Amino acid sequence: MEMFIDHKPDKKRTYSGIMVVLVLLFVLGLVLMLSSASIGQSAADVEIIKHGGSMDTATYQFIMTSTAESYRLVGAILAMISGVGALMAGFADYKQRKA
Repeated sequence: MEMFIDHKPDKKRTYSGIMVVLVLLFVLGLVLMLSSASIGQSAADVEIIKHGGSMDTATYQFIMTSTAESYRLVGAILAMISGVGALMAGFADYKQRKA
């Protein structure tokens, strides 16, 4: 236990780990945004199957649109937050190296 208390974290390794996580979250956000239409259509298709193969067109459209919009919104928020975080972490690393 004492070796963990006395051990100071390596800043370069910590920075690399944070950047990897932020970039992966950014890519995940982009994938969610770009595939939101197909996710919405799949969700609507599943609902048709649950209802015995037929459904009102307006209900199908509502399910498809709302599901796609939800995934698009989550993807955009994830991409924005992780993108800004990656930029801030990169700028902080740049300032640290320059100083």
